[in-house]
This record gives sequence, C-alpha cells and structure tokens, in this order.
Amino acid sequence: MTCRRGEDAGAAAIILLLLTPVMFALAGLVLDGGRAIAAPQRSADIAEQAARAGVNALDVTALRATGHDTIDATAAQAAACRYVDVAAPAASCAVVVTPDRVTVTIADRTPTVLLGLVGINSFHVAGTASAVAVRGVRVQEGP
Repeated sequence: MTCRRGEDAGAAAIILLLLTPVMFALAGLVLDGGRAIAAPQRSADIAEQAARAGVNALDVTALRATGHDTIDATAAQAAACRYVDVAAPAASCAVVVTPDRVTVTIADRTPTVLLGLVGINSFHVAGTASAVAVRGVRVQEGP
C-alpha cells in the first residue's frame, strides 16, 4: 500500500504561518487592552493620593489665628508633586490650591507590551482628583 500525497500537502504550515501574526495581534489586544483599561484608574488613584498629601499641608499660623483650615499653597504643591514623582516618575503633575481644597491632575504614558510590535509603543492616560481639608470629626445631626 502506498501513501499518496494529496493537494493539501503543506496546507497546515501555510495556515499556521498566516494565523501566527493574527494570534499575536489578538494577544496584544487582550494584554495591552487590559492595561489600557486599568491605566486611567491607576492615574486617578495616584492623583487622589497626591491630593491627600497636598491637603495635609495646612497653614498652622492661619489655623491658630482664625480657627479655619487654610492650606499652605506652596507646601501643598510640593507635597502633591513629590508624591507623584515617587509613585509615577515619568508623570507630569499640575496642582491647583484653593484655601480649603487641593486638586491634582496628572498625565502619564503607559507602555504597551505586545502592541509595540506593530508600532503602538504607549498610550496617554490622565487622572484628576481633589481633596478637602477637614479638621476634627464631623457627624450629621438629626434622625
């Protein structure tokens, strides 16, 4: 009995050759797509923690004189951006300080893992958060 090769000889190799880039592209979309979904939340978390670090910079002299929480703007900006520098060294930090609130906006680029093979090396993410200076325990009165 002789084994005869049909017209489909080598078809599996061609299919594998054609499907390999497609599989890498799908894996890149899944892996880097997950990173793209998680990156804005991470940026918002960093901005939130930086705002909390900034709002801790109270002006003690004004607090003692007036009894109201007043934020030291210079110290708040320094504390917030110092936190961003530690948490995300490549991120930019913008801080807006009002007498009782610190708002931090960060912008960063998140590198891709597999999509770099097709020329997409990173994507832009941003996050904004605010923190309010509160002193003491506040409870709601009433029923």
